[in-house]
Amino acid sequence: MLYNVGVKQDSRNREGGPQCAYRGSEADPHTGANVSVAPALGMIGRRLATLAVLAVAAPATTQAQVGLASGGAQIALIARSAPGASISGVSPARETARQGSMVESSATVSLSANTGYRLVVVGTSPVSSATSRLWVRAENGRFEELKSGTAVTVVRGHHADAGSEPEVSFRSETSVSGSRSDVLPVRYEIRVEPTI
Repeated sequence: MLYNVGVKQDSRNREGGPQCAYRGSEADPHTGANVSVAPALGMIGRRLATLAVLAVAAPATTQAQVGLASGGAQIALIARSAPGASISGVSPARETARQGSMVESSATVSLSANTGYRLVVVGTSPVSSATSRLWVRAENGRFEELKSGTAVTVVRGHHADAGSEPEVSFRSETSVSGSRSDVLPVRYEIRVEPTI
């Protein structure tokens, strides 16, 4: 047997509005109570409006949050620039020590590099009458002889800020009669070695 159970009208609702009476079996005392339609329709209307708004907004919200998780967000910004290096100047060689015909001297090289680099010294001229032999201190700390076209790496680094001035050390053997020049027969090169 099916029962129609009615809801009694709230005594505080005095607005009038449509009333509906359900009549059930005379033997059932719970049927036939009065129900107010206006408040029920208002509540149903509000819920349907809310569902309509959610149905329209839900796809955009769902798509925007795919793959996101709650918690603190971390963002990493990476700026990339083309690898480069340059030499902005070289000081004249200055004598630092002398013993007989052996002269030690050094020069500073102003350079900058935004990536891995090597500073290379290259011999540029054949042996002259003033300088019979010339050596440069390599990156391993040993002096290596420079001949015309010989290249020796003297400094290696990951990067160098503008204004970096590594010192390059030389040894030269001069003849007794020869006069020494502050300009050594060398060329300085900076070679880029980008790291991945």
